[in-house]
Amino acid sequence: MTDARKILIVDDDPQICEIVQVYCEREGFLSSYSHNGTEAMKLLASFEPDLIVLDVLLTNENGIDWCVNARSFTNAPIVFLSSREEDEVKISALSYGGDDYVTKPFSPGVLMAKIKAHLRRVSTGRREQLLELPGLTLDFYAQSVNMGSEAIFLSKKEFSLLSYMAQNVNRAVRVDALFQLIWGMDSLEDTRTVAVHISNLRKKIEADPASPERIITIRGVGYMLVARSALQART
Repeated sequence: MTDARKILIVDDDPQICEIVQVYCEREGFLSSYSHNGTEAMKLLASFEPDLIVLDVLLTNENGIDWCVNARSFTNAPIVFLSSREEDEVKISALSYGGDDYVTKPFSPGVLMAKIKAHLRRVSTGRREQLLELPGLTLDFYAQSVNMGSEAIFLSKKEFSLLSYMAQNVNRAVRVDALFQLIWGMDSLEDTRTVAVHISNLRKKIEADPASPERIITIRGVGYMLVARSALQART
């Protein structure tokens, strides 16, 4: 059961939660549920679901607003489950972070089919979004980095810089190209910001940040992420 996919159910109707949980367990999923948004947000952090079933109307809270907040912490598919059938509600739910919308009353079998379809899509996407370099693995879906078995925590900007260089491994990348890609043409920052983030990145992935071997400076050009077997031997 340790490899079972995890489903978080967020609905203020206890009976709905129990029904969905029973069907999830029949499919071999682990599940947990909450009847309010505050508790559900805590579960999001502790349970780390692979998919979320979410009601549009929670007690004292809008499920769409909860979805927007949740998107700061998870990329898991969110399937809305609601009695609201208005097109504008469906459009809002899907525009603000939802992946699917099922109206009540619903067929548990159809809901399970949708859940499995989304989990298959995510699983396929995750395999395609892994980039492995000597001693370094980038997961573009989860926006995470591992050095061997150790997880390295990067800011969004640091991950964006590293992932772009990883896709151009062993090639020099210009500072202005990095700046425009990450900060944009209209940014109020200047290109020196890149150097600051590169320095912070080196502190996290270099054995000796003062003498970097992974991210090297190419004078007059920019930076290069180096991937060679010698690095793998030392990690």
